[in-house]
Amino acid sequence: MSLKAIEMQIALPRTHDAGKLQEQIQQRGQLQNDLASHSVHKEEEKKRTSVIKQEETDHVQLSHKEKEKQDSEQKKRQKQKEEIQIKEKERHPYKGNYVDFSG
Repeated sequence: MSLKAIEMQIALPRTHDAGKLQEQIQQRGQLQNDLASHSVHKEEEKKRTSVIKQEETDHVQLSHKEKEKQDSEQKKRQKQKEEIQIKEKERHPYKGNYVDFSG
């Protein structure tokens, strides 16, 4: 397959254009790979920091739960003290505590 002079005039510039297109296609693939790896790296970093933030919020929630538990226990104790004080106030010094209905 021999090429004539006129065919060579058309074929050489087209070869140059085809080479440019091929290079752009390869660079596009590399660029897509770079962008994909960069987005994966960002995603991993985001997940890593979100886990740390999650652990911090869990710790805060535990302390809130502990505080609520202590508050509820303190309220129970206070209620028991008030009930004891009310019972002591209700006692009469010389009257009995029970009423006997059997006759």
